[in-house]
Amino acid sequence: MLTSQNTKIKIGSAQSNQRIDKFLAGFCKEKSRAKWQKMIKNGKVLVNEKIIKADYILKEDNEVEILKLTDFSLRSAPLEMTKNKKIKIPNIEIIYENDDVIVIDKPAGILSQTAKSSKASAVSDFFVEYYPKIEEVGKDEQRFGTVHRLDKDTSGIMIVAKNNKSFEFLKDQFKDRKVQKIYTTLVYGTVIPKDGTIDLKIGRSKTKPNMQTVIDTKKKEDIKAREALTLYKTIESFKDHTLLEVQIKTGRMHQIRVHMKALGYPVVGDQKYFFKKYRNIEPKLKRQFLHAGKLKIKLPNGKISVFNSKLPKDLKDFLDKIKD
Repeated sequence: MLTSQNTKIKIGSAQSNQRIDKFLAGFCKEKSRAKWQKMIKNGKVLVNEKIIKADYILKEDNEVEILKLTDFSLRSAPLEMTKNKKIKIPNIEIIYENDDVIVIDKPAGILSQTAKSSKASAVSDFFVEYYPKIEEVGKDEQRFGTVHRLDKDTSGIMIVAKNNKSFEFLKDQFKDRKVQKIYTTLVYGTVIPKDGTIDLKIGRSKTKPNMQTVIDTKKKEDIKAREALTLYKTIESFKDHTLLEVQIKTGRMHQIRVHMKALGYPVVGDQKYFFKKYRNIEPKLKRQFLHAGKLKIKLPNGKISVFNSKLPKDLKDFLDKIKD
């Protein structure tokens, strides 16, 4: 019933006085009511050219407009989100794709998955637009093919599954720690020893629920924690900073950022995990210096593949500044 063009519907008296999500589920039964609710939330359904909510009650003579599916694209030039004119979609580069997976070079400043606490668009939203079938992948977990995540302000390699068989295969690779994930990060201070291992459990902070903490004192022993293992080695040392290559053996939330702070060397630009004594060190960086530069993984087709991403321009420029 829907086409590649915008679909417009004039509401008559017989169609009025009902919720728009219920009306759309009856209008196009190819999509469930839940999917229509998501489309409405994402600003893809307008009433009289305005954004509405799923519980909007239709009135006679309302004009409902369903935006065409090709309005959003991963490979297009940067566009502007309909639901929030202040949020722009960055140009996300797909570096590899086959029948099972899509690998992208994620830019900083964008969430990996949609968060209830944020109105911002996420990588998962882009994948749904680029490859709509991905909405059914990992459906029970609301994952949309996502098998691992990067923090909003972390850039670099991300891989997603295009079907459920691939989803389970990749998920097992991460769960069994068979994936090699290597990051480049810049931290404050001169790291000693230059190379090392951080083996500290991580759990959610009791005093700051939106943050993680290492379990390193008796007061934290009752926090539910998970094993976390980080390996690091020094690439180059500067006056006030150290450039590191970091490999995580586990995939805990904010793991590198939490571990490096626990060691006494917080990530440059990190607004959550920092020490006040480093606040006045110049120059400043607008986001955390953390880049997922390498991912080595076995694909569902049996091939072991390595995907690389170069250090983004903003991080390169910052390195040049501290070298001067």
